[in-house]
Amino acid sequence: MNRLLIILFFYPFVIFGQIEQLNWGSYTTISSTIEGYGRPRIVLTANDDPLIIWRKDASPKVLRASKWNGNTFSAPYDILSPGVIPASWDGPEIAAKGDTVYIVFTSSATTTTSIMLIRSFDGGLSFSDTIRVSENNSNHKFRMSNVMVKPDGNPVVSYMQYLLNWMEPKQMVTTSFNYGDSFTMPTEASAIAPGEPCDCCKSSLVVSSVDDIFLLFRNNHNNERNSYISKSVDGGNSFTITEDMDDYDWVLNSCPATTPRGIVMNDSLVIVKRSGATGNNEIVCSSIHINDLNYSYNRNIDFINGVEQDYPEISGNQDTVVVVWQDNRNGFQNCYMSLSTNGAFNLNSSISFTDSTSIGYKYDPDVAYANRDIHLVYLDYTQYKIVYVKASFDMINEAQNLLPQEKKITRVFDMLGRNLNNKNNQILFYIKEDGTVKKQMVIK
Repeated sequence: MNRLLIILFFYPFVIFGQIEQLNWGSYTTISSTIEGYGRPRIVLTANDDPLIIWRKDASPKVLRASKWNGNTFSAPYDILSPGVIPASWDGPEIAAKGDTVYIVFTSSATTTTSIMLIRSFDGGLSFSDTIRVSENNSNHKFRMSNVMVKPDGNPVVSYMQYLLNWMEPKQMVTTSFNYGDSFTMPTEASAIAPGEPCDCCKSSLVVSSVDDIFLLFRNNHNNERNSYISKSVDGGNSFTITEDMDDYDWVLNSCPATTPRGIVMNDSLVIVKRSGATGNNEIVCSSIHINDLNYSYNRNIDFINGVEQDYPEISGNQDTVVVVWQDNRNGFQNCYMSLSTNGAFNLNSSISFTDSTSIGYKYDPDVAYANRDIHLVYLDYTQYKIVYVKASFDMINEAQNLLPQEKKITRVFDMLGRNLNNKNNQILFYIKEDGTVKKQMVIK
């Protein structure tokens, strides 16, 4: 009698238990050439209605939005007053709590570039006039803003401050106590980190309470470009704790222009970031304790050798976490998603969530998750359009955590690269159509 022993060596790990089968909606074009198609962002307003914003880079430059009305997305509409002139490749950014919405961006309408804010209290149907966030200081330039909403509905804003020659970058944080009517004097949130902030890397914010505010930023200490976290326990008035979030030092002569992102989960922050410290540019997930900023792990979500992964975004609630990013694993840029319903530690593997019938480059993914619905948006650069798609899921019993369909095996070869028909008693590599590799040994 033959004894059959199958030994599997593969990554990502398979997670056994209850997980969700994703049900994909149709792909919806939100905006195309005429309406603009620059870097979309998405949030959920009251009733989990998605609101999507983007910039139109062609002259005249404007910011535009489209909102779900219960049946369809609205036609694109302008959300800025004439003459404000949104500038810089890094914005805009948006945050929402219910129907309270804040948008920040860089404006070149002032003598030196400045940070402006607009707000809405009706879920993005209408917006205020612009409100200046950064100081009216002719000795500095400001750009690379981000925004988050505190539990009391007030905005907190981060941005980069420079001298007029772009030297001495500083990560600044300012808050409002009157829903954006005015802002406090800014605090240098990166002051106690060694070196200086990476000059082309935008920061982001995480808020766990009215008082506890976290700034995530990339630092530059003698070309060591690690991701850092700073914490305020007084509502952003001061930042008194700073920690390096990386296991390995990423030494790089130039700024990688990428942003760490995070969310609160229980007593920790779950943070995703790009790191090239190992020589491979990969998306790394970290868990940082809220109190002391110590991390319990740094894990690759979907390691693929030789592939440049970048621009991660994260959303989640309770034990469900969704991460998106872009990478070039198939020779061109596309957008990918990793999903775990068992906490961030179990994030592994990824699937493309873009429209496979549209051939070309896809960039700048963003994600918002609530109530078992994953709302996704991305830029289809080849078709000059912004695309939205929703994935929903129902509980079923499966032996995997993220559910891409099983991919066709395109090639089987041994450790010497030889194509083989006899598959017993040796280590073989199985190449699938999506480029993933499984290593298997069958002993018979």
